[in-house]
Amino acid sequence: MGAEQLANGNPLLDKRFINAFVEGVIKTLSMMASTEVTVGKPSIDSQFKAKGDVAGMIGMIAGSLKGTMSISFQKESIFYIIDNMLGEKHTEVSQGVLDCVGELTNQIYGSAKTTLNQMGYAFDMAIPSVIHGTFVISKHHNGATLVIPFTSKDGSSFYIDITVASV
Repeated sequence: MGAEQLANGNPLLDKRFINAFVEGVIKTLSMMASTEVTVGKPSIDSQFKAKGDVAGMIGMIAGSLKGTMSISFQKESIFYIIDNMLGEKHTEVSQGVLDCVGELTNQIYGSAKTTLNQMGYAFDMAIPSVIHGTFVISKHHNGATLVIPFTSKDGSSFYIDITVASV
């Protein structure tokens, strides 16, 4: 089954599609940062605008499917993860923090991409971008966004949001 056939239905409504990203987050944070997270209830939101202090964003293309995956962190959340990952305390968003967000974005997408491609998609690798400061990620299309909330053991939270449109 190719991406063209899979795209006939909205992949954001496919539990296997969603689980690829959930498992990507769980595996990546467990392996790279010895961090356990709790997954909140995923939802489809046509009005969702990601907010945070730092985010990683990566483009996703497979045939006629085009979209983005972003992971948005409040400072407390990424600092907790980096402390677990590197054993370093951070109180400011430095270049090192931005580099970690980029690497986590890359690893999470790579894990999800592997699973999705085994399901018949043909997503390519891409280079993540990292955004920091006060921001709102807006989309420029009519598609919906899948929002998956996560909570770390310290109580801080972060979000993965995935937007996919068939063009």
